[in-house]
Amino acid sequence: MSHQAFVLTRNNHVESTQNKGVYERFLSILPSCGFSVTTGAIHPPRSVLANTHTFFIDADYCNPQAMLNLPVVNDYPHLNKVIFNAPESNVEFHFNALQKGINGIFHAEDNLELIVRGVQQVQAGNKWFSREIMSRYIDANLATKTKATSTIQATASVLTKREMAITRKIAEGAQNQEIADSFHISVNTVKTHVYSIFRKTDCRNRVELIKWFDSQFDQVQSVNY
Repeated sequence: MSHQAFVLTRNNHVESTQNKGVYERFLSILPSCGFSVTTGAIHPPRSVLANTHTFFIDADYCNPQAMLNLPVVNDYPHLNKVIFNAPESNVEFHFNALQKGINGIFHAEDNLELIVRGVQQVQAGNKWFSREIMSRYIDANLATKTKATSTIQATASVLTKREMAITRKIAEGAQNQEIADSFHISVNTVKTHVYSIFRKTDCRNRVELIKWFDSQFDQVQSVNY
């Protein structure tokens, strides 16, 4: 079964013999990988995109920042979006493309066998990025999450176990007497703990403390996700 593809490229692609050769080589591969291809230098109307399986964007069409802000990138999350002829050295562009929902990037330096294999993967609905890019992207995200987790743990660890337990009770709406009864301590001891908790968390009252506690929980959930 043939899948409809639209290729967005420049009108004046012929100005560079090298780029023209790379462009024509890529387009010649698409039909053999199961794509029915339409090309254009203008963003197609919604009616065309409604029947399009994969949208290929020539990296020479515009600058990288403008490319990742094209309507088709931002407004059609369900659509397979692929960039080809991209410079392999621009790592930041690859990372931004991944975050923008781009499904694959092909490089002008890629050999024929690699392009065919990648186009087949894209046609099947899979992502296609170089192993090096994916490895660096995963490492960068893991490092960010590890740092965020460490920061949250360090913030929460300023409280003792008893203080954290009391903070949890306060977040649940418990008053000092209820907290005292729960832990079998005096109300004055609870007040001492609450004063220490306020000081350590830079909170001025229970409302701020509850917000602080909720933010810790939300950040942990986000990082673990």
